[in-house]
Amino acid sequence: MTPEQLELLAARGVRVFTGPVARLVVTHDRLSGVELTDGVVVPRTAVFVRPRFVPNSDLLATLGCDTDAGGWVTHDTTGRTSVAGVRVAGNAADPRTKVITAAGQGSGAAIAINAELVDEDLQRDLAAHRAR
Repeated sequence: MTPEQLELLAARGVRVFTGPVARLVVTHDRLSGVELTDGVVVPRTAVFVRPRFVPNSDLLATLGCDTDAGGWVTHDTTGRTSVAGVRVAGNAADPRTKVITAAGQGSGAAIAINAELVDEDLQRDLAAHRAR
């Protein structure tokens, strides 16, 4: 955090403790504090831990899909990956996706796949028509 951000928090009465956490202090089966590696114990009754999302993309990687630096499969807005015919949606595409968003992405991917299949059919029919 910048000094300005720390000052703003201090102005609101928010104390910021820096340094690695050594352990959670539990008393009588309840959280009572957070102990830092320097021995300081910050009294707390609750903590929030940011989740670390890890892609479960072994199948997609086996298929040859390109991934970004974090290991997530790269894709366009319709879920199209670098492998023809392979689309992704939901948390296979974005670790922050919730169920309702995933359903929408899945629907969008299905619509795009259907459009591609219809286009392939039209191109096949057009080629057959021209060959007559």
